[in-house]
Amino acid sequence: MVDGQGPATVQNGRWDPLVDRLQALRLAAGEPSYASIAQLVTERRTAAGVPDHAARIARSTIYDCFRPGRVRVNVVLVREIAEVLGAADGDVDAWVARCRQPAPALAAPPDPAPDDPGRGPAEAAPSLPRPGVLALLLVAAVLVNFAGNAFHEALRLPVFLDMVGTAAAAIVLGPWWGALVGVLTNVAGVATSGPASLPFTLVNVVGALAWGYGVRRLGLGRTLPRFFSLGLLVAVACSAVAVPLLLLLFDGSTGHSQDTIGATLAQLTGSSALGTAVSNLVVSLGDKIISSFVALVVVAALPASWGAWRHLPLLGTAGAARGHGGLAEHPSSG
Repeated sequence: MVDGQGPATVQNGRWDPLVDRLQALRLAAGEPSYASIAQLVTERRTAAGVPDHAARIARSTIYDCFRPGRVRVNVVLVREIAEVLGAADGDVDAWVARCRQPAPALAAPPDPAPDDPGRGPAEAAPSLPRPGVLALLLVAAVLVNFAGNAFHEALRLPVFLDMVGTAAAAIVLGPWWGALVGVLTNVAGVATSGPASLPFTLVNVVGALAWGYGVRRLGLGRTLPRFFSLGLLVAVACSAVAVPLLLLLFDGSTGHSQDTIGATLAQLTGSSALGTAVSNLVVSLGDKIISSFVALVVVAALPASWGAWRHLPLLGTAGAARGHGGLAEHPSSG
């Protein structure tokens, strides 16, 4: 039997296979809430004669056991969770032993190019779909961008929604795959918008990098508040690129309703550049926050085997595996 008293420590990320098993158990058990799991563990302890004050456990503590990227785990608690979710005797011992196996030595860092052209050597990458499926996903992401823009134009919305596909690709496949979607979108956009689409390729690329690295490097996919802040970050980054392009190439004009806001602000401030900057940022904030959450729904409907949930712990495993698009509970949820 594995020594189960207190937390165990292994190399960062090496507990992820055990977390995967726990996620699968929760899914197989009907996806009970973390509060329900905490109640089951408490009842199990009470039945074993543990005093009430010692038997109680917080929902956030249970949630923490399902979080990937951990350095330490409480093996005793993991065993209790696994047992109330229906694991067989000895399963947890086997999982822990597997996680504690030394990693094979590598002669040199792996080349990041095959899986994600923008991944550094220290950054773990989820498995990508087969090349044919990958190509279809990239095309689909580009079409989603065009669909969002068509929706914007048909309803004359104040937001553009033309980067939803870029966001989804950057989150699921990686920041540079998202950047590729952005480039393809703007190049193809020449057919409908003319050459004016090309300079804004840089905006699409910057947005993809912000979304992709935001969930991978900054951990902005862990909770809903963090993911909301990711939308804010993308909006600011995109505006920082778009405003100089508008001022240099189009005299601050966009040809959309944003121009009305800019003209009003220019009259109030006496500066057309400031009016363009503020109006673009206001529109970009709404656009990128909405696009982020629409992309989140898209990502939740994709197969969990593609690894998107590793960068978005706020997504429920069931939502990703079954295509429910649901959001998992986190400590602040009900």
